[in-house]
Amino acid sequence: MNSANILALTNEQKAEFDELMGIEYLKRFMFYQPHAKQLLFHAAGLEAQERLITGGNRSGKTYAALIECAKHLTGLYDTNWNGYQFHKPIRAWIVGKTAPVIVETLQKDLLGDRDQGLRGILHLSLIADKKKSGNSEMYRTLYVHHVSGGASKVTFKTFEEGREAFQGSKVDLILIDEESPFDIYKECKMRTMATSDDFRGMIIVSSTPLKGYSELFNYFMDNRLAETVKDSIWYAHITWDDAKHLSKLEKKRLLAGMSPHEIEARTKGVPWMGSGMVYPVPESMLVCQSFDIPKHWPRVFGIDFGWSNPTAVLFAAHDRDNDVVYLYAEYAVAERTPQHHANKLLDFGIDWIPGVYDPAGRHSQQADGKTLVGLYAECGINNLSPANNSKEEGILKVLQRMQTGQFKIFSTLVKTLSEFRKYARDENGIPNKKDDHLMDCMRYIIMSGLGIAVPENYRDPMYHNRYGTTNNAGYI
Repeated sequence: MNSANILALTNEQKAEFDELMGIEYLKRFMFYQPHAKQLLFHAAGLEAQERLITGGNRSGKTYAALIECAKHLTGLYDTNWNGYQFHKPIRAWIVGKTAPVIVETLQKDLLGDRDQGLRGILHLSLIADKKKSGNSEMYRTLYVHHVSGGASKVTFKTFEEGREAFQGSKVDLILIDEESPFDIYKECKMRTMATSDDFRGMIIVSSTPLKGYSELFNYFMDNRLAETVKDSIWYAHITWDDAKHLSKLEKKRLLAGMSPHEIEARTKGVPWMGSGMVYPVPESMLVCQSFDIPKHWPRVFGIDFGWSNPTAVLFAAHDRDNDVVYLYAEYAVAERTPQHHANKLLDFGIDWIPGVYDPAGRHSQQADGKTLVGLYAECGINNLSPANNSKEEGILKVLQRMQTGQFKIFSTLVKTLSEFRKYARDENGIPNKKDDHLMDCMRYIIMSGLGIAVPENYRDPMYHNRYGTTNNAGYI
């Protein structure tokens, strides 16, 4: 029987199918109605072999992951399925924190609980066999009938077993519920490595990110836009607003008693900023969708020179009417000459937008005695001014703007957001120096850039009639 035609059966065929697979299975599984974010999650599986879906509690992230897992195990895909399809029995792992957690959540959702009258996603008629190990209540192995014939094999594993327990096998599908240690994730990734043309493994992680921006979340989110496949990796957040099954009254009840730092993670699936972060501000207060910058908004850039470390540049626009600074473009490239950077940055407007830089750029760093600022001037970039590089004062001024809603970052600035998430203080309270180049640019802009910023139409007399003349950059 072709699984793509299951919902178009005749009455006689439908009765035969109901008898074989069970009417409750059709009610619970075949008529799953995903919301918009769940649809995006399933569709991403066509391109991405590694997917992370974060979400608030009860947002439907784990349920969506289990539904997809059930479809792959059975080969039963309805005509509306928009994701990847396996066409033969598969080998799968389902991974959770501990055996009791797996029993009470993942296995109960998949298999139901007769004692409690709960029906599972997989109807009993689809279960070929299930086995426990030792005295554990957890099923260790599950065999599921596949529509093509044969059975898919599911092995349940826990984080407690350690990295070694995840070695040695080739696995088609791995579902990890909640955040695993990163060494376990890396072993899981190796298990899905293609060793033949007809093998295509995948990993699904569903998690509420209560530990902040850990190594696992950085792996998925660094230099990537949400809901966009890059290097076969994809991630998205499911918020309570996406989960239509939660009423306003229920959301209010669940929010009661939550700590402020938990709210972002438990309601939006966004890792929270810990107390050690330099800027402990929720991303929801900072990140905005990109838009066309009005021509009358003054612009400025901050530049942090580098070689083995990247030369980093941030571009900002200042909405002076509301005193809000928007970071709208970024650039970070290592081991390139000033001429190369200057050529690449022309498209950003570096030839007319004034810039501020680390004063160390004035010192001779070349064998011939030339300074970095001088080299950029030779490339036609003459609109550079030294910044006030007082770090703690600069951090405080940036933080104040963030906390008052006067500082915004376009969601397209994935490198800036990546640095922001990892920008923390060490045990002595000193901001870490690793991967902080765009963070330095941010300080330069706020400390020294706003006063010299000019708009795209800065030669227009109407601008000067309204805002007055700016001499700092040498334009007027």
